[in-house]
Amino acid sequence: MSRSVLFIQTAFLGDVVLATAALEAWHAAHPEDKVDVLVRKPMDGLFEGHPWLRRVLAWDKRPRVKGKDWRRLLREVRRGRYDVVVNLHRHASSGILTALSMAPVRIGYANNPLAWRFTHRVPHRWGDGTHEVERHAELLAPFLNDRVAVAEPKLHPGSRHVAEADAIQARDAVLVMPGSQWATKAWPEGQFARFLAQTDQRVVLMGAPNEHALCARLAEGHGHVTNAAGALSLLGFVAAVGMARAVVVNDSAPLHVASATDTPTVALFASTVPRFGFGPRASQHVVVEASSELPCRPCGMHGRKRCPEGHFKCGWELSVQSVLEALMRVHRA
Repeated sequence: MSRSVLFIQTAFLGDVVLATAALEAWHAAHPEDKVDVLVRKPMDGLFEGHPWLRRVLAWDKRPRVKGKDWRRLLREVRRGRYDVVVNLHRHASSGILTALSMAPVRIGYANNPLAWRFTHRVPHRWGDGTHEVERHAELLAPFLNDRVAVAEPKLHPGSRHVAEADAIQARDAVLVMPGSQWATKAWPEGQFARFLAQTDQRVVLMGAPNEHALCARLAEGHGHVTNAAGALSLLGFVAAVGMARAVVVNDSAPLHVASATDTPTVALFASTVPRFGFGPRASQHVVVEASSELPCRPCGMHGRKRCPEGHFKCGWELSVQSVLEALMRVHRA
């Protein structure tokens, strides 16, 4: 008998990409179930034309409309009469949605402030090297009946998105994503500039629209480098990553897109560390970190707007040569 199931993950792009592993695992174990997903706008664009999701709910979290739209979503969730709600988020807002959903089965992390209203919960283990994908697998394990191994993130771009990616000549290029929401998670601009000056690979720079100026500065004077930051839809970006020769990326959302497309990955970790559970999962990947042990690293779980010590050694000591060598390694592999 099919059930109506809702997955909730209203965090940012990378978190939603990683959440697709849980969706894939559930669908593999229970293909007869009707599955919906609730994400924040504009992450709903990741699921355009999805082959088996029934419905995508989107929360507009802009400050002026956030509360009103949350109340709309609560009404929609309750009208959905879900049999199962799976909350992959750990904040109170999603916890309340789960608690008030009226679903007979409410699954989530024990760290959520509303976890006492869940029917099934497990701790969200942090910092011991367990990957977020594996944490989600542990959360769902009692409901998968050992029928599914740990699933990997997966996204489903269509032919229109592939055409978008071909239009910027992403096929067989090295995609470099120099941006990050957090300054201490980004390799310094000067290091990216030196890397681009020393590589002979054809490079396409990519990122969010607000990173276009950064990419324009980096591309200037390099005939082998083009700037496509902000040029693609979300799934167009996914398609571009999927057809690339390799990606060079900070600890940020595009890293997880590369995991979902199994694209050879050079992952740059400055102030954060892979043991937090957000490292690369592509079958061919190299993690590059600072060359020396720094007592101040990691300085936080999510990165910071500036280095608390004022020197940002974790970024500057991540050498250009080590990134060039890592790129050659994933190419050879």
